[in-house]
Amino acid sequence: MSEQDRYVDALRRFTGDLRMSQQVFASMEQRGVPIAAEHWRLLLDAYLSARDLPGARQVVDRMAAAGIEVPAEVRWDVAVAASRAGRSGDALAALDTLHDQGIDPTPKHAPAVLGIYVAAGRFPAGRAVLRQMVVRGQAATDEQYTRLLRDCLDRRAIKDTRTVVELMLQVGRHPDPALITELVAMIARAGHTDRALSLLEMLREAGVRLSGDVHDELLLAHAKAGDAEAAEAALAAMREAGTQPNSFHVNAVLESRIGSGDADAAWAAALALLEAGRIPSGANLEGLIEVSLAAGRLRDASGVLDWMMILGVPVPPQKAADVLSRHLKAGELDVALPLFEEMTLKGVPADRRVARDLVEALVKAKRLDEAAALLERLRAAGTLTHGRHYGSLLNALVAAKRSEDAIALLNHMLLSKVAPASSDASTLVNGLIKAGKLAEANALVAALQDGGVSVDEPTFRELLWSHAKRGEHEAAKSVFDRIVAAGISVDDRHRKALEWASGETKRRLPDEPGIGVSGATAAPEPDDWEAQIATSGSSGAPDGADEVEPPAAASRPDPAGGSATPATPADALPPPTQAPPAGTGQPAAATPPPMPPAASPPPPPEPTPLPAEQAPAVPVEPPSDLPPSPSQGQPSQGQPSEEQPTEERLTTEVPRPADDEVPPAAPEDGSPEERAGPT
Repeated sequence: MSEQDRYVDALRRFTGDLRMSQQVFASMEQRGVPIAAEHWRLLLDAYLSARDLPGARQVVDRMAAAGIEVPAEVRWDVAVAASRAGRSGDALAALDTLHDQGIDPTPKHAPAVLGIYVAAGRFPAGRAVLRQMVVRGQAATDEQYTRLLRDCLDRRAIKDTRTVVELMLQVGRHPDPALITELVAMIARAGHTDRALSLLEMLREAGVRLSGDVHDELLLAHAKAGDAEAAEAALAAMREAGTQPNSFHVNAVLESRIGSGDADAAWAAALALLEAGRIPSGANLEGLIEVSLAAGRLRDASGVLDWMMILGVPVPPQKAADVLSRHLKAGELDVALPLFEEMTLKGVPADRRVARDLVEALVKAKRLDEAAALLERLRAAGTLTHGRHYGSLLNALVAAKRSEDAIALLNHMLLSKVAPASSDASTLVNGLIKAGKLAEANALVAALQDGGVSVDEPTFRELLWSHAKRGEHEAAKSVFDRIVAAGISVDDRHRKALEWASGETKRRLPDEPGIGVSGATAAPEPDDWEAQIATSGSSGAPDGADEVEPPAAASRPDPAGGSATPATPADALPPPTQAPPAGTGQPAAATPPPMPPAASPPPPPEPTPLPAEQAPAVPVEPPSDLPPSPSQGQPSQGQPSEEQPTEERLTTEVPRPADDEVPPAAPEDGSPEERAGPT
């Protein structure tokens, strides 16, 4: 036996004793005995057995320095030993190095390597090692399989779940029934019922025992997917497996019917459930409401609400609001209102939108007292607490000529700290003003302002002018102050009302409405102060009536105000008396009857222009409110009268002008009119 062989034998003898192995190896170095690869391997085994990882690394490094290749098996041994020594970081680093170099673990090291990966949570690497083990016919421990499947469950990894189960079945290992139930439930709840069924079929073929809960999970999955046929099949499979379905399972079938949107089938399943002595679940009752509303079966939907209240199932406020809204849209107020009252009595919170719609429906139906009572209950319950909710009722009371009830409701709102809308308050105040109830209007305006509500500017102005027309200056001043306090900008319309009420503005209009100064001009409206100012300086006659433009010679003004007409011949009749201006209140002068035709006179001489002072004067009516002139009513000199008849006087009586008419001025001597004969 050579000296090298003797040292090999010695190292093998002291493999479990690191100190003796170190002494044998040191003796070889002292004597200069050549160290072969087997000597290094035996020394490394001694270090690994003693779990001296730093010494083992030194041995590996010295081997590499000596040009001796370290076998892969030795490197796997080092990595496994590091893990067993609690140095998981060093072990994983060594495993990563081996993996990067494409070195697979040996069958001896594979289970230990799988354990290192699983313990460190490196499940993808662990599944790779597991595939290598299955190829060699090796199986992992139950704990390792459980850790791998739990990871799939936590990540909801359906594909990895099937992979691990298949690897287990290939080596004859069966998963835990409880764990496989959770996995099937996870797959089914994710909506992959077909994959869940495929997994179950694979387990059945392998002879794996399954719990009855697996059928529950599948049934629920089909129910949520709305696959009623598959749910019925799962229920039948449950019965075949010896499991008697309970209310939970039957409700799952009902859920599948509801999910399919078939209202008839859903109600058939629900009634069958009742006949079997079971009741639908709360979720299914809500689903029945939805499917009934979708099918337009309002009565069935409201029947579900009754059902829920009878069974003591909490009524979802939103579902109840949906049913009530549909009844109101269909015009079924008498169905919606009792149902609403019953639900609120049972403690179901009232939906604000539905409550408002109920009040509006009662108002439209002219059931105003019921609307007021319901509104009061809703206010007390804190459902409808804004003034805008009272607007339609207030307007309806006014339209129904129940203004007193409207005012009483408005006062109740103010006492209840409910601020009415400004437009609604203004409407009521306007109604009082038009009725002449100014004291009540003022009191209501004061109460509104105390409650933080102000009427609009037109209402304030109407009230202001109403007091002004009555000459109630103090009351008008109070309204004016309220306008200012309300933050409304005042202008001349408001100030003129105060001046009117105080008497600063001279009143030329009579107190009787509709009669002006001349008896034809109506008094201006309270707001029409500009018209009052414009008419304050006018009289019965138009401006400039006493200034008449003299006509041209041998011409006469047209009575209708047109162009001048040529003078008449000497034997022709004079023109009729000119009518007084319109609006003066003077009666029109009588038109003289026609005269018989006279003998044809010789042609008149060529007319010559007359001086302005000899031009015939146009009769002018003076204003009725002016004193008569001294000469009014007395005939002019040279004009015939009844007391002074002439031989040219006509036999036909000509009506004399009235006493208050001004006769036309007498013509001058020698004028054409005098030569033409008496009038």
